[in-house]
Order: sequence, then C-alpha cells, then structure tokens
Amino acid sequence: MVTKLEKLLTLLGDGEWHTQEEVINALQTPKEKVQAITRFLAEADLMIHDEKTNRVKLNQNWKTLIINQKEQSQEAEAQAPLENTAVGTIIIPPQKTITIQSTHITNLTDKILELEIRVDRGLKEIAIGKVE
Repeated sequence: MVTKLEKLLTLLGDGEWHTQEEVINALQTPKEKVQAITRFLAEADLMIHDEKTNRVKLNQNWKTLIINQKEQSQEAEAQAPLENTAVGTIIIPPQKTITIQSTHITNLTDKILELEIRVDRGLKEIAIGKVE
C-alpha cells in the first residue's frame, strides 16, 4: 500500500511546481491538512512553497536523495527473489534422476549432489554443489 508521503514524493519528484489542488488530489486529503503538511515540510526545508502562487516543489537537495534511493531500491529488487518464487535445496543421490516441473535432472556422478533451485512459473535457476 502506497503511503501519503510516497504519493507526495512521487508527485513532487519531477522537480516541477505543483498547485495545492494537485497535492490535494494526489493525497486525497482535505485542504486544511495539505496546508499544514505544506507548512511543516517548507519549514523543515524539504519543499519550497511559493506563497504568492500557492505552489510547491521538492527542494533540489531532497530530489537528489530520492533519485539515489530509487536507484538503490531498483538494484535491490533486481537481486531479491519475487514474492511468488519458490526457493529450495534438493539432494540427488548418485546415478539417480529427479523431475521438477517436467525438467529431468540426472546425477551421473558417484557422489551425492546438492541442488539449490529457484522456481517462478518455471524452472529458473539450478546451482550445483557437492555434499560430502
């Protein structure tokens, strides 16, 4: 679930000026609360509030921080397994075959093999190690 702060940062993340009505619509929050939020964030130097036009934009220093955070978040998502991913370890005895999602895996060695697999709508990865 997206928080109101995330909605606000998404709106202001483009670095452009936004009207109070845009902020009200994005946050789905009453005008009085948006005015209080705007005042607070402007006093904290997180956003710039032009009182003459009643428009706001994100302080450039915070925009850079948000961009860096998004890049780190995207890297972490690319490395992390998905919610619907099954991860497991399978031990295959010597000279035996197992089947996972119509994929046959045969151990042709004389040693026990340890397989670490990741499955997400199909077999994605197999890592082979040796159990001694």
